[in-house]
Amino acid sequence: MLVCSTANETLNGGSMLSFGRTVILVDNYERALKFYVDKLGLTLATDIDAGERRFVHLTFPDQPNAGLWLLQAETEKDREAIGQQAGDQPIVVIYTDNFDREFERLKNASVEFLGEPLAADGAVSAHFSDLYGNKFVLVQVN
Repeated sequence: MLVCSTANETLNGGSMLSFGRTVILVDNYERALKFYVDKLGLTLATDIDAGERRFVHLTFPDQPNAGLWLLQAETEKDREAIGQQAGDQPIVVIYTDNFDREFERLKNASVEFLGEPLAADGAVSAHFSDLYGNKFVLVQVN
């Protein structure tokens, strides 16, 4: 499928429907699940043992088609990228319609925030990290 970004047209009769998954490299599925499911509140949608690989997909509670794909690091390059997949930038932005509630819920779940919430330009946001150091942003746009 070819996509023409300047005209926002899809060529060859196909269409891009929605966002699916962001891959997060992990060193241990069980530790990762404890963070993403127990602390962040994502839903375990798929957990398939496929021999040498395991397919673990997490979704947001009201968005069953969007979420994270936890993927065990297999190579040395993969292992070096754990926690650094986006460098010093956020790997995922999570939108909420109630920032204060989610911020408090995540703090109470011992999620590590990297600073205090910042309100600017009609939005409030705060950065946090996962158990590996990947950075996420929690945002409410007003």
